[in-house]
Amino acid sequence: MTGQHADPIGATEPVAIAEAVRALLVAIVTTGWIVIPDTTINVVVSVVGFTGSVVSTVLARRKVLPLAKLGPDGVPVITVVPPAADTPKEG
Repeated sequence: MTGQHADPIGATEPVAIAEAVRALLVAIVTTGWIVIPDTTINVVVSVVGFTGSVVSTVLARRKVLPLAKLGPDGVPVITVVPPAADTPKEG
């Protein structure tokens, strides 16, 4: 496979993994609300599912470089800001 989305080593994008984890957690929480009659346990399972969703999203976003930071050739662009000491002072 060639092109922008080529994946030569067979790894999956981190965001796709986070979405799959989120879908699995939603399925588990939904099943819990249907099968388990105890509301307290259902609330605990829901909180654990929500926390897992947030954690998986944060971990996935750490691995992704925003497209705004990529140049037209797909190489990350590093912007160097000149030091403030070089600017003349007013007054």
